[in-house]
Amino acid sequence: MRYFRVSMIGLLIVGVFSSGVWAAEASWKKIGESNGIVGYTRPTPKSSVDQMKGIGIVDASVAAVEALIRDVPSQTEYMYKCKEASVVNIPELKGSADSVYVYNVTAMPYPVKDRDAVVRADYTIDKATGTLYMHLDGIKSDYKLDKNKVRMPYVNVDYVLVPKGPDKTEVTYTALADPGGNLPAFLVNLLTKNLSIETIASIREMVKKDKYKNVKAVTTTTPH
Repeated sequence: MRYFRVSMIGLLIVGVFSSGVWAAEASWKKIGESNGIVGYTRPTPKSSVDQMKGIGIVDASVAAVEALIRDVPSQTEYMYKCKEASVVNIPELKGSADSVYVYNVTAMPYPVKDRDAVVRADYTIDKATGTLYMHLDGIKSDYKLDKNKVRMPYVNVDYVLVPKGPDKTEVTYTALADPGGNLPAFLVNLLTKNLSIETIASIREMVKKDKYKNVKAVTTTTPH
């Protein structure tokens, strides 16, 4: 039954075209709350799909959460439908300590093509407050272009990590990811409206691993 449902969603996605009408910028609308994590969405003129935001407390230090987010391959364990994530290191996309390029593949239900993106991730810190900022922007690149995948036309993600105690961090996750192609905006919004809540909930679980929770120092040094 679940396979049938997913397949039907895939067929609906293929058969329905997005209206292409860009929504006007609007205030955030609360769409849910789970275990203290609050989720919001809003329309934006940047895309036909909604922007998402989640805010919640994670029982871990800023250093631990930073270590997780910097561990790019781990995205397959906590990011929505992520099936591949790797650091790009080629001459034209060469990163640095606080700026890296990342390749990401998002799985889609058959018969819809998977989505992929190349993003630049920049890490900065407010040394006065200890707040860490991570900004990810999709870039135009021919890296790993594949006719069997759709390159996402727009990706913009922000993490803000605010220390709230020795082992408590307020995580704000904001994302706008346009899957491109002919996916109807209403269906994308329906299927992903809780994504920000689920992402922070997954971060809560991931940072319990020794390789993250035992990290004591932030590595980001670039001033915000």
